[in-house]
Amino acid sequence: MLRVGITELDIVWENKEETKKRCIDIMEEAKAQGVELLVFPEMTLVGFTMNPEAYAESYKDGKIPDSISFFMKNSRKYHMAIAFGYIEASMADKSPVFDDSREKIYENKLALVKGDNLVLDYAKIHPFSYSGEDKIYHAGDMLCQAKVKDIVIGGYICYDLRFPEIFTSVRERYNTILVIANWPEERVAQWEALLKARAIENQAYIIGVNRVGQDKGNNYVSSSHLFDCYGTELAKRVSDDLLIGDISSTFINHARECFPQGNDRRCELYRSLM
Repeated sequence: MLRVGITELDIVWENKEETKKRCIDIMEEAKAQGVELLVFPEMTLVGFTMNPEAYAESYKDGKIPDSISFFMKNSRKYHMAIAFGYIEASMADKSPVFDDSREKIYENKLALVKGDNLVLDYAKIHPFSYSGEDKIYHAGDMLCQAKVKDIVIGGYICYDLRFPEIFTSVRERYNTILVIANWPEERVAQWEALLKARAIENQAYIIGVNRVGQDKGNNYVSSSHLFDCYGTELAKRVSDDLLIGDISSTFINHARECFPQGNDRRCELYRSLM
């Protein structure tokens, strides 16, 4: 069993230090609730910004990026795994050493830390072209999973939720899906429907963590969820900005054994139809 804390963080727009204070308040509450995995929304400390040059972080000179260092420190302090979003700056060849003669690229990332260990570092595969994100952020090309206790988590970001292929293609590798987002109010009904769909079709838990409040042009409302593989809501609210729920790998294993729909997937045929 794993106790998950689901945040509904009101991110202070493009203000890391003020948002860190809000994160710490939530961590304190989560610790009191016995949370073992705490999840924050996409671009946790700044919001969905189109100014990555001002807020991106890198591994320059071997130094751990500030956001990762901040959450690692608090993962140690509060004895819980923490998932969050950040912006990474790197070079086109992914070299950790900056060279101004090469092109700098930015990626929208999801990280999961356990103490000093970075166990998941995923780059968003589908930048949101409707907003121009694809013109600013480089698309990732790798699916990632991480283990917290006996829960294996597949990590995704926001707009990825609309592309079921990247969930289903690796459904046997995980029992829980994590999606962090800045998903605006006008499309929140779609967000909630898609979360349930991904959970049901992949027979997995899904943790969908959305921000609240406002950024430069959007409003965000309470819409974070923890659904089981039948689409049942498991999250219970304990404060204005924290929900909790318990998940079990045994539950998912049993569901997949009792109704083994994954056995009927025809992967070779699907590939031939593309």
